Amino acid sequence: MSKKVLIALAWPYVNGNLHVGHLGGYLIPADICARYNRLAGNKVLMVSGSDCHGTPITLEADKRGVTPADIVNEYHARCNELFFDVLGLSYDLYTRTDTSHHAQVTQEMFLGLLKNGYITTQTSQQYYDPTSNKFLPDRYVVGKCSFCGFNDSRSDQCDNCGKLHTSDTLLEPKSNLTGAQVSLKDTEHYFIDWPKLQDKIAKFVNESNNNNVWRHWVFQETVGWLNEGLLPRAITRDIDWGVPIPVDQIPEDLKIDNLENKRFYVWFDAVIGYLSASKLWAKDVANDPNAWKEFWAQDSEVKHYYFMGKDNLPFHTLFWPGQLIGFDDSLHLPDFPCINHFVNFNNAQLSKSRGNIVDSRQMVADFGNDATRFYLTLIGPETRDANFTWEDFAEKVNGILVANVGNFINRVLSLGTGFDVANFNLTDLDPKVVSSINEAFDSAHSFLEKCEYRNYLNTVLELSTVGNHYLDACELWKLKDEPKEFSKHLLNSLAISYAVATLLEPVTFEATAKFYAHVNIEKPSVWPVSDVANTLAALALHSDLSNKPTPLFNKVELPSK
Repeated sequence: MSKKVLIALAWPYVNGNLHVGHLGGYLIPADICARYNRLAGNKVLMVSGSDCHGTPITLEADKRGVTPADIVNEYHARCNELFFDVLGLSYDLYTRTDTSHHAQVTQEMFLGLLKNGYITTQTSQQYYDPTSNKFLPDRYVVGKCSFCGFNDSRSDQCDNCGKLHTSDTLLEPKSNLTGAQVSLKDTEHYFIDWPKLQDKIAKFVNESNNNNVWRHWVFQETVGWLNEGLLPRAITRDIDWGVPIPVDQIPEDLKIDNLENKRFYVWFDAVIGYLSASKLWAKDVANDPNAWKEFWAQDSEVKHYYFMGKDNLPFHTLFWPGQLIGFDDSLHLPDFPCINHFVNFNNAQLSKSRGNIVDSRQMVADFGNDATRFYLTLIGPETRDANFTWEDFAEKVNGILVANVGNFINRVLSLGTGFDVANFNLTDLDPKVVSSINEAFDSAHSFLEKCEYRNYLNTVLELSTVGNHYLDACELWKLKDEPKEFSKHLLNSLAISYAVATLLEPVTFEATAKFYAHVNIEKPSVWPVSDVANTLAALALHSDLSNKPTPLFNKVELPSK
């Protein structure tokens, strides 16, 4: 029975261009998940969008002397072009958080949490800039982290150690706007009562771990947060750029001061985008306002995968599940938070300001999608930070993708050029070849279900190595004068080629399409589920081997230093 699979990607801030850390950290892994699940016959909904609120956007607007909306419109357009035209990501919907639709869904969740007793009001202290005479959002304030000593920590979260800050854990705070020392002033806000929800969240986390789905390090870090005890967390801020508060729908006895000048805190509204995007897809794409419900039902045949970097861990293993539980306990909770570590460049954090950057567009323009996706999957930061270097990129693409996979498939197609496929006999399939192909598909399925993409890719590479060894052992090029032997070994070699090209599709989808176009066979829309080797070998009987092949993958040539 096919499943309904929601694939939800972190919402990138639209305040600058995206680098390869975004590609390797969540964009490519999520797209692999979507492509695999479609090939597995599942019904997939892959959604995300541009995070249009938050301080990085207003900071960029202030720096350039334009409005936040100007920044959002510019970079949202760039994201659309990058994701669809350059990277070919298979989103079902890519939207944005500054729409009236998203605001409505966010407000509905707030009102539901308020009605259910999970929203409290507290007077807290917020940083105030005496020079600009206004309250400052978190990222307008920097200082020294009391946990790790980092001197340029944001006031909400330290980029160095990842700890969340309260007003007493950031030392020597100053304004990013004016450079002035800032002070704390009282202001009233709405808070989510996390202590009230902690037991329910802990139950969800422990049940997820019992199902052996979460990565071990993700579970351990999440438990660490729970052991420290969740504290109430503000969901509103004294800002003018963000989702507005539904003032008119709040009961009078629950209203706080100065509501008209407050907006929802970006951490609260951004994750709600997964739900609002699903509803928008139902309305605008599926043309059925209720179509989203089948992807959000609490059903064993519904699976939710979330993709993001490790800096977003608590927001997706604790806070988003907590928001869903507190709002409507009939909604489906995250099954697999596919959280990755970071992709570094030359052993340092990717940073535009430090000039330590690899631009996504330029990399794909220079080396193509397949090489980019292959390399970033092969070094994927699933269990630790990955280190990208141009030398390693060239070595792995040339030494593995080109020399192993590309070379094997090209050898088979070259040796088979001009062969009449009517001479093939499926009884010639070698049982060892059949076993190797079937085992590769079984392993690939298992790893792909668990988002272990490095292991999945290595499984395909091992099958390609089997193919190269088979070719070398039978010395196919020497059998032209022995038609029966040549036909037998070419059939087995082609079967492995079909298997490798098919298995690679979630990663190197362009090369897979090129392979099937060369043999003039329609690419399977769904992977075989049984007797895989014989099913793929049967395709060889319909192959068109009349044309000489061209390489599936190009060798990487780095510019001389």
